[in-house]
Order: sequence, then C-alpha cells, then structure tokens
Amino acid sequence: MDRFATLRGSSLLRDFSDVGVRILAEACEERAVGRGTYAFRAGAPSTALIFIGRGTVQLHAREGGQVLGEVKAGDTLGNFALLADGEHLLSAMAANDVELAVLERDAFEALRKQKPQASLKLMLALAQDFGERLRDAKGPLREFLAWQVSKRQAEGGR
Repeated sequence: MDRFATLRGSSLLRDFSDVGVRILAEACEERAVGRGTYAFRAGAPSTALIFIGRGTVQLHAREGGQVLGEVKAGDTLGNFALLADGEHLLSAMAANDVELAVLERDAFEALRKQKPQASLKLMLALAQDFGERLRDAKGPLREFLAWQVSKRQAEGGR
C-alpha cells in the first residue's frame, strides 16, 4: 500500500501540499481488513483517523443490521477521534478487501510536537469538513443540531 497515494487521494487533504501529505503519511500505520471483517465496532473507543485507500466499507448501526451507507477510497472515518475522546457510533465492515492508512491519536500527538504546522492544518481541515457536513445536514439531523445550539445558549454557552 502506498500511504502517500492514499492520503493524497483523500478529499479531506485536498488543500494540503505534497510535503504536508507526506508528513501525515509517515505518521500513519497501514492496516488491511479482509472482506466481511469489521474495521471497528459501534461502542468501541474511537482513537484514530482512518483514510480508506482501497475497497469499500459498509456502515451499520449494529452488527448484522441494515447497511446505512458506504465509504470508499478517498473517504475518511473517525474524523473526531483526533479532536476528542469518544466511541464509534457505527460499525464499519469491509464489503471487500480494504486497505487503510490509520493515524492513531498517539501518533498525532507526537506529530503535534514535531510538526505543529502540519497537525494544525489537519485540525483545521477536520473542522472545515465538520462545518460542511453540518451545513449540508437535512431533516432530523438539522433539527437536532438547532435544538443542541438553543439548549447550550439557554444553559449559558457551556
């Protein structure tokens, strides 16, 4: 697997220079997930940003449940894992053989100390991606987000 090519193909890193992508690629681990195998399960700690290099991953709310969506090469999973502690909300199962480049939180923390500019740019890209997803939210998700904002404002902005 070519970690650089995997990260270069990610829409999350579209504004990164090749040097920036190479810095991140060097901090990633390669992981292969065979068809029918879970990359992670709902409820497990979310500790890494995952770049999909090859293959398709199906997302399920629970094991054996209905497929809620698919992500493919160029997509990412675990986008909040580097920003905050939490759990995976969904399970991710390989629909076929999948190759992943995985940036673990520990590796990201080391990168923050060694290459602060690259790590800051990644955090900004994650924030921009999150903002775009919120802006594009529809239906119940949009209503929930509006409710959360109004709730926080009523509580004094905590």
